[in-house]
Amino acid sequence: MLAVAALGATSASAGAATTETCENNASIKLSPGLSATPQVQNISVKGTLTNCTGEEATVTGGKYVAHLKTTEPVTCAALAGPGDPDTGTIVIKWSPKGHGNSMGSFTMPLTEQPTTIGGLIESGPFAESPITGAVQQSYEGGSTCGVAEGKKKAKKVKKGTLTGSLTV
Repeated sequence: MLAVAALGATSASAGAATTETCENNASIKLSPGLSATPQVQNISVKGTLTNCTGEEATVTGGKYVAHLKTTEPVTCAALAGPGDPDTGTIVIKWSPKGHGNSMGSFTMPLTEQPTTIGGLIESGPFAESPITGAVQQSYEGGSTCGVAEGKKKAKKVKKGTLTGSLTV
């Protein structure tokens, strides 16, 4: 797990500072997939939050789904660079049951370099709290993206994983 760069989060609705930091593990799907041809990518991230700790010791974890889209057409080269922050939405279902769902905006660059995630919880638990975290993405076939093998066409990179942390 990577260290979190910014741990502070403010909850305007509660009027007091509340922070929860969780371990973050997710699968990533890219559509239509990275190749040597530039294309806008739809990014789907399905994650699990575990071992949550913080001032509001009421949640222990959760599951989330984030949907993002690259701002411009990208190629395999995107994985080697720092990436532009791609934007979208996130829904977090907190556990144990009964804690409700948080919904908001979510940003994450498409890269295999260590990077940060961001966003803002807009409704539900932790409303008005920023989302922060340090993550590492890894993509199946990322190192050979766009490279043909013999007579076979180069395979598109469509699947990856994310590990790190998420703080609200």
